[in-house]
Amino acid sequence: MDEKIFIRDFTEELKTSYLLYSLSVIVSRAIPDVKDGLKPVQRRILYSMSELGLKHNSSFKKNARIVGEVMGKYHPHGDAAIYDALVRMGQPFTMRYPLVEAQGNFGSIDGDPPAAMRYTEARMPELGEYMLKDIDKETVDFRENFDGSLSEPVVLPTRLPNLLMNGASGIAVGMTTNIPPHNLNELVAALKLLIEKPECEVKDLLKYIKGPDFPTGGLVVDGEGLKDLYETGRGKITIRGKYRIEDDGKGTSIVFDEIPYNVSKTDIIEQIVKYVVRTKEQKKDVGIKDVRDESDKEGIRLVIDLKRNANVKRLINDLFKHTNLQSYFYVQMNVIDNEKPTLMNLKGLLQSFLDHRVNVITRRTQYELDKARKRAHIVEGLIKAVQGIDTVVEIIRNSENPQEALKNLQETIGVSEEQAKAIADMRLISLSKLETTNLNEELKNLYKDIENAMDILQNKERLMGVIKEELDEVVNKFGDKRRTEILYNKGDLAEEVEMIQDEDVVIVLTKWGYLKAIPSSEYKVQGRGGKGVKGLKISDEDDVKEVIYTNKLSKLMLLSSAGKAYQINAYEIESSSKSTKGKHIANFISLDEGEEIKSIVAISLDGDYDKDILIFTKQGKVKRTSLREFSSARANGIRAINLVDNDVVVDVLLLDGTDRDLLVVTKLGMSLMFNSSQVRKMGRTAMGVNSIKLRKGDEVINVVKVDEGKKLLLITERGYGKRVSFHSYKAQNRGGIGVKTVRDITKIGPIVSTMSVEDGKDILIFTKKGKAIRVNVNNINVLGRITQGVIIVRLDEDDSVVGVIEVQADEEE
Repeated sequence: MDEKIFIRDFTEELKTSYLLYSLSVIVSRAIPDVKDGLKPVQRRILYSMSELGLKHNSSFKKNARIVGEVMGKYHPHGDAAIYDALVRMGQPFTMRYPLVEAQGNFGSIDGDPPAAMRYTEARMPELGEYMLKDIDKETVDFRENFDGSLSEPVVLPTRLPNLLMNGASGIAVGMTTNIPPHNLNELVAALKLLIEKPECEVKDLLKYIKGPDFPTGGLVVDGEGLKDLYETGRGKITIRGKYRIEDDGKGTSIVFDEIPYNVSKTDIIEQIVKYVVRTKEQKKDVGIKDVRDESDKEGIRLVIDLKRNANVKRLINDLFKHTNLQSYFYVQMNVIDNEKPTLMNLKGLLQSFLDHRVNVITRRTQYELDKARKRAHIVEGLIKAVQGIDTVVEIIRNSENPQEALKNLQETIGVSEEQAKAIADMRLISLSKLETTNLNEELKNLYKDIENAMDILQNKERLMGVIKEELDEVVNKFGDKRRTEILYNKGDLAEEVEMIQDEDVVIVLTKWGYLKAIPSSEYKVQGRGGKGVKGLKISDEDDVKEVIYTNKLSKLMLLSSAGKAYQINAYEIESSSKSTKGKHIANFISLDEGEEIKSIVAISLDGDYDKDILIFTKQGKVKRTSLREFSSARANGIRAINLVDNDVVVDVLLLDGTDRDLLVVTKLGMSLMFNSSQVRKMGRTAMGVNSIKLRKGDEVINVVKVDEGKKLLLITERGYGKRVSFHSYKAQNRGGIGVKTVRDITKIGPIVSTMSVEDGKDILIFTKKGKAIRVNVNNINVLGRITQGVIIVRLDEDDSVVGVIEVQADEEE
């Protein structure tokens, strides 16, 4: 046999092979199809159960038999993976509307594993059968199975909006999907609105779809943020367990009878115990006497007995904060649409289901029309034969063979070949008057069926009416009440804010996106020139990127490199020590691929929204916008500034209602002072105007507000710094080159940070290797504008300063 050897670049071959692999995982395994909401393994399980005759009124069959059918015919992967998928489809705490009816141990909400497949049994419930309705009427395409010996459906002709009804989750290569389940009644109402008003928007659909409806119930506490989530197709849902307070005269208990989705009671109890132990080690008493699980077949009942001195409101808030009684569902509505991975919003998912139903009903109606026409043609021939039966009998009797008889029938009484065959096969009993009457009645009904089918095919309104009728049918059969409560009124969360223990914190963001809040008390003052202490636990490759000083009751607005604004509560970032790693920012907001946070601004809850915000970019642009325009910013983000040519946001300032002198400072040591009145107010999506004219290779680093009672502090990459009086600068017009503010930039390194500080304050200097040094500014010399400064922090060769923040001075010092 001739052999061919191909010489290829290893890197290119690896790229090609991995791309093919990733596409296979995305399309063929992990991401559901938008039409039926199923992954391939789920679709194959349902189809195999249908082939085995496992209807809702049939006997159960061993899951080992079902798994073997699926694996041997359609899904050549591990039996454990198939069984796991089958089990999940039958778990009422996983699926909002289970597609498999289970018999035996299918696992529990506490994470207990199911029994082996040789012990458990399953069949399809009636709801599962509706996923395959009309599959025998050429409603969907079929393709060959893995070895070409059988065919399987590409998608199922489902009458149920399964993707949104049951949700989906999957991890592919470079892509995930996580879609929450919803209430069937609400979905059908929204689908009917979309049929009647195709131009409707997501906000119109949300009048019917209140939000996710999890099988385990619970409380969604950020209902107002759902609109952004459903418009973009991604975001974060905060879910809490539902509780009530019980007092039996002997003591008070908190009883949780609903818990968040995909959360184990066992894990919650362990977390509560660890929380109690941890607080005891800190010499605190949270007031918990006992925790026990009293759940039974009637439902969940998690009981927390309290001591008499317990602060119930604060304890509940702490339980939400430290345990999975509050959890997060991160939404990514990635689906397969026409064999391509696509991110869709709510309307896109609903419209895709309707498009699928239009296609299914069109194909079903065409199939029924063809079948009715074919039968009508035969019946017409039979009636013609009955009317001339003597001639028919004579033709058949005088023919030499069947072939001649068929030919003579066609020529003599004027029938087609198909009609002639039907006449030849007709029994003598069919010649009775009753049978003749039945044939005429059948033909009459066939004509009605043909007319009805043609009307559906030719009339779009009639076709959409059929879809609505079938949607009403599934609601009447399977619809139920909503289980998850949605909290829309932010006022209902006011008590939560009151229960937050306010404290000053340092918010730290790393290059790799880890976010944490460190109590400012953890950093002690050191003398100028110290080497610092470890300020944050980071990996060897990670660096500190952004640091700000604020308090737990503030809101944080995060500005991204893409010019988008995101908003979270500072108290959502759990306070932790310097030695912990923190949580990835993806736990708080949803960033696009390649997008990163460039600036964090703290906003107080009492009036900051009445102020203006100034956004400065690396390339010298500045834009002024009312902060109120960003009040709707959530985890999904909204546009803050229009950026071009790879420009990014570098600094953001709040104006307190009056215009101020501002000092723009660049990396290479230039500075320009101008008044904020020179920047007019613009809309959110505007590009902005020039703040300073930059030389080649230079970029804006910081902008500070000029304050007569303070001085300018500059810190460079190599640890040099100085204080400078603002009197050393003169106000100019916006857009100029400015003046020098340091010398010997090649020796001291580019400027990293500037700020306006008053005497006696402390600063925290962070390095990229995670070290931090706390210095009182009185230890930093006040020097002239064109000087190099003094060494503030001594650095290792591979380290450099990345950020500086001002903190409250340590009173003990």
